[in-house]
Amino acid sequence: MRKRFTDADIWDKLWFRRFSPVEKTLWKYLTDRPTFDGFIEFDNETIKHYTGFEGEIPEIMKEKLGMIQVDQHQYLLKNWIRFQYNELKENVSTHKRIIERLRRKGLDQHFPELQEDF
Repeated sequence: MRKRFTDADIWDKLWFRRFSPVEKTLWKYLTDRPTFDGFIEFDNETIKHYTGFEGEIPEIMKEKLGMIQVDQHQYLLKNWIRFQYNELKENVSTHKRIIERLRRKGLDQHFPELQEDF
């Protein structure tokens, strides 16, 4: 069973309170379902099945999660990685596979600590 850190104070944040119940369920889905390295497949049929949500992801959600579209259906959740792991470090064993995948996909540019001159 995968485990995730969660922000218990999210219910007090105005931007979150403004979401509809379905959008809150979408948020929960998006923050629970990424792979260990912050990637999530956005499949409309699956999203609708689990959350009842249909349509485009709200911009505020994309912004808060730091969603970077990788291809037609895949996103990297940059801020999710930050929340789960803080700063990525090459010498931390749990970060190595994450860093490798980010580099392989050319997404390490979104993480200043992974740049040569950091």
